[in-house]
Amino acid sequence: MRRRLHSVVTRLIAVSILVAICSITATAWLAAQSTSLSIRQELGATLAADAATYRSLITYAVENKDWSGVRPQPEGRRLILTTVDRTLIADTGGGIDAGELPESPSAVIDPLELDPARSGAVPDDRIDPRVAGPFQLDEQQRRDLDAAAQLYTQQCRDQEAEVTGKTAGGRLVVAFDRTMPRLAEREEADEDCKEAERLLSTPTATESAALDQLDSLVDECLNRRGLPPGMLRMDQEWRPVSDSPECLASARRTQLRPFVAPPALLFVTDSAGTTTRATAVSFDVGRVALAAGLVLAVTIGVSVVVALRLTRPLRTLTSAAERLRRGEEARVDVRSRGEIGQLAHAFNDMVVHRSRVDAQRKAMTNDVSHELRNPLSTLRSWLEGASDGVVELDRATSSALLDETLVLHHLVDDLQDLSAAEAGELRLHPEPVDLRELFDQVVVAHPRVVADGTGEVTADPVRLRQIITNLVTNALRHTPADGAVRLVAAGKRITVSDTGIGISAEDLPHVFDRFWRADPSRARDTGGSGLGLAIVHALVQAHGGTITVASEVGHGTTFTIEFP
Repeated sequence: MRRRLHSVVTRLIAVSILVAICSITATAWLAAQSTSLSIRQELGATLAADAATYRSLITYAVENKDWSGVRPQPEGRRLILTTVDRTLIADTGGGIDAGELPESPSAVIDPLELDPARSGAVPDDRIDPRVAGPFQLDEQQRRDLDAAAQLYTQQCRDQEAEVTGKTAGGRLVVAFDRTMPRLAEREEADEDCKEAERLLSTPTATESAALDQLDSLVDECLNRRGLPPGMLRMDQEWRPVSDSPECLASARRTQLRPFVAPPALLFVTDSAGTTTRATAVSFDVGRVALAAGLVLAVTIGVSVVVALRLTRPLRTLTSAAERLRRGEEARVDVRSRGEIGQLAHAFNDMVVHRSRVDAQRKAMTNDVSHELRNPLSTLRSWLEGASDGVVELDRATSSALLDETLVLHHLVDDLQDLSAAEAGELRLHPEPVDLRELFDQVVVAHPRVVADGTGEVTADPVRLRQIITNLVTNALRHTPADGAVRLVAAGKRITVSDTGIGISAEDLPHVFDRFWRADPSRARDTGGSGLGLAIVHALVQAHGGTITVASEVGHGTTFTIEFP
């Protein structure tokens, strides 16, 4: 069970599901946010347009006593205006039957019952302050009050008085310091000023009649509620004030109703006839869950297919690795060109390399046993003969046995050097080496060698001498007595060439292999231990250099060493 939890398929499916869930969640959240923002923006624009339409119709109702001349401005929408009993007043989109109207209107148009949501700041009684009704002054009364206000504010008061507003009926509202005595109480005051003050502080005949009517309506309301009659008065802004605000508001509506257009119903619809109104944004959770489930199902299915396709070559590689462990044929068929294909190519290369290494190991074992068998057999036969009294151990015999022992010692030393160099355990002590001086030493030891050129390299002097000696010895071994061996130095390059028998093209790749000899008979008199060139190759690489070989049968061989 634990192995299944850690499988590639399980992990891939788990990651795919996690990614799908995160993607669905993020997409749903972004869609919800975007939709909500769009709806809020659209709703804000719609509400602003609705408010503008509402205010324009309220203004028309304030200024007219009926709806006969109303012309609503649609602003890209359909506006339908009807009476309270849904008799059509106006329709910006053509005729419509009462049965086709939406159940609820978008707004009720009544200047005596303002909607605070669309009108903004409204009075406490929700009556449009622009409705004057019976308090509307005639032209002569307005002129008299305007003249009185001008005279009063400019000439009559010791302290500054100013006009602060104007009532819906047309009366100017004058504010002054009320702590000072009234002009009527001051004998020295001008009569014109006293008259102006009287006009500005007392109701006109029109206003008195309207106040009396309003007072009667308020008393009727109080009487219906079983309350005693109240006192109606005007405040400093010339607005009626009563001890019963509810009855005052009801009385004002009754008094002002004949002077404004009757209440009307407004229906605002789109081109399809759907009523536009503020609605809360909601989402169908069931559909979202169904869509999420479908996406997850598709994701899991695709993930399973992809995971199986991805893991099939992995399982093939696993099976091949198990066959390789058992020593069987382990190459795999490569069909993919992606990373799995590269892995399969690398596995096949590893199989080939391992086969080659195994073959080299077996060949080396055979070669080592062969190289050791001859001298050991010679030593054994001589020693057995001496032990049986058949052979006498004279000086010549002892010398022959010593030679065989030296061969064994030389072979062991070569194997030890090669093993240390290939394992990277060979200790080097690099220092600047003058190649000309080194060549002179080699020429002294091997008179047939001709040296030329100069140069300097950084290398271990002992190991560099071993490299040159092995190459020169090998060249001399395969060069006739009348041939020549040349050592050439050029900077950090060393060339060892001979005019010997050469190496065939098919043998050239094996020059640096262990125990390789050009002579298939493997006779010792035609070659050394077979490790000299392998040691040279390993020592050059240990110095960070490269060695190459070029040869042609009958024309000699050239080894070229490049030091860094």
